Amino acid sequence: MTDDTNPIARVYNGANDMLTDRRSFMNGAAKLGLGGALLSYVGSDNVMAQEEDGMDEVTDIDILNYALTLEHLEANYYTEALEIYSEDDFEGFGSPGMETFSGGRPRYGTYQQYEKIRDHEVAHVETLSSVIEDLGGTPVEAAEYEFPYSSIQEFVELSATIEDVGVSAYAGAAPLIENDDLLAAALSIHSVEARHATYIRLQRERSIPFQAEDGAFDPARTMDEVIAIASQFIVSD
Repeated sequence: MTDDTNPIARVYNGANDMLTDRRSFMNGAAKLGLGGALLSYVGSDNVMAQEEDGMDEVTDIDILNYALTLEHLEANYYTEALEIYSEDDFEGFGSPGMETFSGGRPRYGTYQQYEKIRDHEVAHVETLSSVIEDLGGTPVEAAEYEFPYSSIQEFVELSATIEDVGVSAYAGAAPLIENDDLLAAALSIHSVEARHATYIRLQRERSIPFQAEDGAFDPARTMDEVIAIASQFIVSD
């Protein structure tokens, strides 16, 4: 049984509910600002159904906008948190920083590490937006977000979840990219997101980089799964 009072459990439970309710799912996906072709793709069960229904072909620009949607969310997530919480919240007595570096290593600098993560996400947004424009597309805009954390510890827990989702999203979308140069760029972002995830996992109360259920191979999430998770953080119409 899952604990619905836990913000992470609520995120995953909400995503599962959304996937079983196609109308709610499509409404949530539309809030993300995704294009019609990509909405048609994620709304179908598979590529074969897309072809049989005569849906528009999903292009590399669509995939890049899908990635940009996630990067907007992450950039806004860290920007907001760093405005809410101070350096002392991260590194003071009883903070995640103190817990992480309690083995004699200096805990100071934790806040600055999260600033670096935020800067990485902002750079991803700027780069993806520029590439989409260079390819003749229109980058999706950031939405208005609301994130379910009310403490520094819940922020850390949710951060680990968001980064894990981002890593799995890139793994799932990469095979759909046709341009080899774009694929290489996407994989370079994927590895950075993986480093974010590992660092943040060490900030959690359990302070371990791997869960007991983690295996030698990470699963790739489908666009449907990722969008169902991401759209729960969108509050704009």
